[in-house]
Amino acid sequence: MGVSMKKLLAEPLLQFLLLGLVLTVATRLVLPPATIDARYEITVDEDRLLNFMQTQAKTFQPQQAAAALASMSDEDRQRLIDDYSRGEVLFREAMALQLDRDDQIIRRRLIQKMEYIAQGFYDEISPPSEQQLREYYRQNQEDYRRPAEATFTHVFIGFGRRDPATTEQIVSELLTVLRQQRVPFEQAGRFGERFLYNRNYAERSDAEIIGHFGDAFAQQLFALPSIDDWQGPIRSDYGYHLVRVKKRTVSTIPPFEHVVGTVLGDTQRQQQRQVKRDSIAAMMSQYRVVVREPNR
Repeated sequence: MGVSMKKLLAEPLLQFLLLGLVLTVATRLVLPPATIDARYEITVDEDRLLNFMQTQAKTFQPQQAAAALASMSDEDRQRLIDDYSRGEVLFREAMALQLDRDDQIIRRRLIQKMEYIAQGFYDEISPPSEQQLREYYRQNQEDYRRPAEATFTHVFIGFGRRDPATTEQIVSELLTVLRQQRVPFEQAGRFGERFLYNRNYAERSDAEIIGHFGDAFAQQLFALPSIDDWQGPIRSDYGYHLVRVKKRTVSTIPPFEHVVGTVLGDTQRQQQRQVKRDSIAAMMSQYRVVVREPNR
């Protein structure tokens, strides 16, 4: 029996199996489970977050960064951790694919490569159907709204150092002159004072008009009667304006058929972004993020 056991132990195959068993048991006893595959563990600590913040901002001011990190809300801190973890995942995946071979590029470039690869999965998706396009258009109609526009000229009288009554009298008399002389659109520059912005406005959006004159002015301008004559005065933050409106269009949402090309492009870009998000989320799901909070 003893001789047989000695013979058995002398077999190379058995020795190999026993050695493997010993090494496996030793590994399990010495190394905790979390460190067996360190590739899928991301450690986030104060130093890493501070370095990440400064790298993203492209300014290296440790004290300022530390103060900003300390004053962050829990939500902002978690968002910073998520951003760091996302970049770390993409970096490690890029290294695993050996994207850095024979290419002296920085970590950011590797992350960008992984993002590009993730977005590339979009090519495997079928083009959106007409039904999908119409549904996207229905859910995002406001994105295709065309602004109200106006073509008009104005004669400006500023508040200046005159008393309000005198200014209003000047404006009233000037309006009478403009009407009596039937001053045309192109000759408005002969009257009034110099305005901060433009004299004539051709097919300008309501947003631009508000930017130059204020919201109250724009509301009154688009509410004026549709007559081809001088009207006003309309008051702005700068003074009074006598206006002659040549053309106005209201804000509208064009029908689907008129913007189908734009809708197609927007739908495809949304799908690309979603494919990219899903691909990166799948990569990140393989990792465990360990956050080590500082002692406070």
